[in-house]
Amino acid sequence: MVFYAALIISMLFTLVLIPPLVKYADVIGAIDKPNARKVHSNVIPRIGGIAMILGAFVPMLIWLPLDKQYLSILAGVLVIFGFGIWDDRKEISYKFKFLGQFVASLVVVVVGDISVKHVPFLSDMAIPVIVSQCFTILCLLAITNALNLADGLDGLAGGTTLLSFGLIGILSLNSDAPYVLMVTMSVVGCVLGFLRFNSHPAVIFMGDTGSQFLGFILGVQMILLTQSADLALSKTLPLLMLGLPLLDTLTVMLKRMLEGRSPFTPDKNHLHHRLLALGFSHYETVVILYLIQSVFVVSAFLTCYSADWIPALLFAVYVMALLATLNYLEKNNAKLSSFGSISALVKAQRNWMAKQLQIVNIEKYTVFYVALVVLVLTFYSLTFKASYSTDIQTLPIILSIVFALSIFSKTIRIWVDRAAAYTFCALLAYLGYGNHAQFEAFYYLEWGLVVASALWIFVIIPLQNASKFETSPFDILIVLLSLLIPYFAEEASKIDRLAVNIIKFMVLLYLFEYVLSRNAFHSRKTLPGVLLICSIALTFRFIFTDTFL
Repeated sequence: MVFYAALIISMLFTLVLIPPLVKYADVIGAIDKPNARKVHSNVIPRIGGIAMILGAFVPMLIWLPLDKQYLSILAGVLVIFGFGIWDDRKEISYKFKFLGQFVASLVVVVVGDISVKHVPFLSDMAIPVIVSQCFTILCLLAITNALNLADGLDGLAGGTTLLSFGLIGILSLNSDAPYVLMVTMSVVGCVLGFLRFNSHPAVIFMGDTGSQFLGFILGVQMILLTQSADLALSKTLPLLMLGLPLLDTLTVMLKRMLEGRSPFTPDKNHLHHRLLALGFSHYETVVILYLIQSVFVVSAFLTCYSADWIPALLFAVYVMALLATLNYLEKNNAKLSSFGSISALVKAQRNWMAKQLQIVNIEKYTVFYVALVVLVLTFYSLTFKASYSTDIQTLPIILSIVFALSIFSKTIRIWVDRAAAYTFCALLAYLGYGNHAQFEAFYYLEWGLVVASALWIFVIIPLQNASKFETSPFDILIVLLSLLIPYFAEEASKIDRLAVNIIKFMVLLYLFEYVLSRNAFHSRKTLPGVLLICSIALTFRFIFTDTFL
């Protein structure tokens, strides 16, 4: 379960790091000011990439082998990190961006010996080392810039790459490539943590630090997967894995060059700009692009072991179909901003449901509901017959101390409460992964509570007061992942448990985030008290059972 721990640790570190980084973004100088080609209208910190890289680095440093291959990857990421921060502060020329990307790629290719040795359509032909290295550097530069250019809407770059990394994770698991899987899950965790704050309306951007990091590490992972971990995979598979970012970059750059402009000149011809111009809202545009990327990713999975021409042909067909559809709509001045009677019907139904729910102030009981959920899930975890490593067994002791201090301390520090609550959620999700309760009834009770919690936080509370807690494209993305990941898996039972436990973790995070954001965490000390009791119970479970290692 190490790869699952990597995901949780990376996500937690990213979640905890973002609030203080947002606070000091102005001091650092990494803020994004609106202009004519940008969609947002307020000044927003673009410092999320720092939290993402630091969050992903923690599990990588713990579990990756410190050989020249993975040391070169970490070194390359540090180069991207340095140039990215410079760019986010000063908005440097694209020439300097290329310099940073080139140095990072050179380190990975020359020092780490990571290169494309099997060229698509020419897999049986040996190519000179220098040609292989040059081609690999060009590929990494292209992928890094594709992600950089595609980062135009809240949650867009993170969400689309998350789908790609999800497929890489599944294929690396099925190919028995543990270190590729470890890096992938570390990146998935940091992206999930970041998207919690970046989904529309975003309170933070990833900046060039984050987008270049995602592009660079995605390129490296695709090369390792198709060129080393599983040579049977189609060599054109990256075309479909990249899907939407590659389509967007190719079309935008081609249009700029046909107009006689530099391919790096900024404009508003990206796919998301064109969908917004057709009348779609920000929310709708992001969801549409998530769905398009899902089609690319599913197609990649279905053709992963096919001949090279099949993924390439599919990519070409999708590109032509999407561009033809967009051009037709634009040519006919289509406006798709509303859905007429359907929208009115949904609004009327929503108002009726909201009126019925006003009878009881459900928000008043949220703290008690969260306490009940935590108690039941903790009791469920106590029924497991499994062994855990010393670090997991030590965690409840630390949490017990933190929650005790939270109860008895006169000074309340919200960031401490948030970090401890998030960590407890992660612990519950981790204990539930890969284990089954002694009594099957507990399993169904657990998932009944999780489903009820999701309805409580995403449906009931928003209906009572929609401005307090609205769903976002991130929620749609989580649903897509939960549907797609089990479908991809050869070992369906393992991946199914992973998917549903990620859902459980996210639902718990939303519950605690709502309580914390409403300043209700310390109401009558109910929640800290329950968390203290549960942490102590888990501590005694580890100490006084025969599973203690």
